[in-house]
Amino acid sequence: MELFNPDLSSIAANLTATREKRGKNVKNCADALGITSSRYKKYESGETLPTLPELESLSYFLNVPLTELVHTRENRASSDVVNPDGENLLHLIEIRDSVIGTLLQIEREKNELTLKLLASRCSIPVSRLKRWESGQNGIPMDDLLKLTQELNIQLAAFLDVNSPIGLWQQQQQQITAFLNLPEEMQAFVSNPDNIPYLSLANRMKEIQPEDLENISQAFQLLVEKLSDETQTADSQPVE
Repeated sequence: MELFNPDLSSIAANLTATREKRGKNVKNCADALGITSSRYKKYESGETLPTLPELESLSYFLNVPLTELVHTRENRASSDVVNPDGENLLHLIEIRDSVIGTLLQIEREKNELTLKLLASRCSIPVSRLKRWESGQNGIPMDDLLKLTQELNIQLAAFLDVNSPIGLWQQQQQQITAFLNLPEEMQAFVSNPDNIPYLSLANRMKEIQPEDLENISQAFQLLVEKLSDETQTADSQPVE
């Protein structure tokens, strides 16, 4: 799983810049998340951080990769690919909050920590942590980051990978990765004639290191044999 290391200090400014770039107002974004405009304004002012499902949904609603909202400008790339339908965002956020809460509870129990102990270590009220695990409330990004650090798990473990938003995010990551390739590599990958070479490279990737060593030795022996045969043929007298 790829690392997911958001820059929490850049989220507020990124939300404002991206919203304005997309021609949306505060109410549009607040309505998409099912929250009040006053609460959304706190996200853009940096007073409060949104939850991970809210960030995922905002990136979908604003049609930008999640990295556009959580990374500094020099560490992200943008691409416009689809025009997502935001009608079901609120329902998806509720589902994601529940999924994240369940995953959090599983990881806590795996670490043999009680609610009280984990809450104490993260300076979070027990009642609030209990609501988060039950999926009643979403977890602000800064608190989720503290919890993942305390439980020694990657934040990426909580990313959406199955819903329409999650699948769209993966597509955006693939497009961004392609756009970050050197131009000659982009040309090679996008040429249909090169599909056999790409398929071969993909299969080679699955070969174990010891198998690669055997293949390398076999090629070396083959080259040596061909070289010996060529030298023998050259040394034969011409009749």
